[in-house]
Amino acid sequence: MLNLSKINKYLLLVWIIILSGVWSISVPPLLTIVLNFTLSIYMLMKLCSIKEKRGTPIIILFVILLFFTFFLNCDFSSWMSYAFIICFCIMGLYISAFWKEGEFLDKYSNIMTIIVVISLIMYCFRSFLATHQTGFPIIQGQAVSYTNYFMYLYCRELPDRNCAIFWEPGAFAVFIGIALFYILVTNKKNKLLRIFLFVIALLTTQSTLAYTIILFAILMSLTMHTDKGGFLQKMVIGILSTFIVLIIMNEFGIFQNIQEKLFTGIQTNASSRARNVAQMIDLFIATKSPLVGVGFNGYFEQVHSIGTLFGQKWTMAANTFTFMAAIFGIPYVLISVNGIIKIYPKNTNVMFKIVSSCFWIWLFVTQNFVQKPIFYCLIFLGYMASAFEKGG
Repeated sequence: MLNLSKINKYLLLVWIIILSGVWSISVPPLLTIVLNFTLSIYMLMKLCSIKEKRGTPIIILFVILLFFTFFLNCDFSSWMSYAFIICFCIMGLYISAFWKEGEFLDKYSNIMTIIVVISLIMYCFRSFLATHQTGFPIIQGQAVSYTNYFMYLYCRELPDRNCAIFWEPGAFAVFIGIALFYILVTNKKNKLLRIFLFVIALLTTQSTLAYTIILFAILMSLTMHTDKGGFLQKMVIGILSTFIVLIIMNEFGIFQNIQEKLFTGIQTNASSRARNVAQMIDLFIATKSPLVGVGFNGYFEQVHSIGTLFGQKWTMAANTFTFMAAIFGIPYVLISVNGIIKIYPKNTNVMFKIVSSCFWIWLFVTQNFVQKPIFYCLIFLGYMASAFEKGG
């Protein structure tokens, strides 16, 4: 017999994933608005019926900060963006309150396993896809274009990079990273097979984020049981930690900046420079209004003019937290970070908690998830301590 409750939960999760970054499916704007508002009203009524108290202060804080940003910056033309974020907060609170502990990430990892398997199959046949693009729609990205095979996006300019159904390979790596973390710290069926598939998929993205996720996964698996480890384990942890720090330093362009100071005239990587400049612009804007930000309209007005001073045209940074600080202010960022870093099993040691906190922050530093429901679901799972089953 079909379990309608289970099917509905999977359907909701699929909707959340689609809204969070799926490019292969085009959802009509009106349908998005109707579904989001309908779901949020239903969930809010259910939450009120049980008088949910644990997550209420958090969602109230989010709403208050959003209202301050909205009204103080007269950001009225962007009202839909604020409304959607409140909807996503309600979704996150509803899931963490009504779903069983660990159920969200368990079902999410099941869906991601299917997406990963399909993407790897399609990736293996990318040479065939390259010669059979006629008749399929083209999706234009910021710097590249994709042929939409609906189950897979074939990157026309970078065919050897796997982005599955998401907007770019780095985004695909984020979605895999969330699932990999859950599989890594739980004892689920076919655990090793899933980890293998996720790691292979990460490698096919050929993104820096994917490589650091793999290193973090090894580091977390070692730190889960530090009490049983000897000198060799501690040495491996030290080496991996150093590698992760060096890769992150390189991603932020620290080595590039040192190189530019020591050797003038050296041509640096355009992609890294654009990323770094965008983050600098965000931080510059955030310092002008650190408490409530400048709002969406204020941000996009300033980012173009400030960007020209750096010699870079840019629309927004691929960094969740700097973008968030610029638009909504630093308190909004602190509340978000405090929730996201709480996603770990209850019975873990301090070392693992530190490493996992760094992992969650880093996961969203290289991609922008400010307006993605998956991000707010994770925040409330962290605050409500319902991301994992008890003892899991």
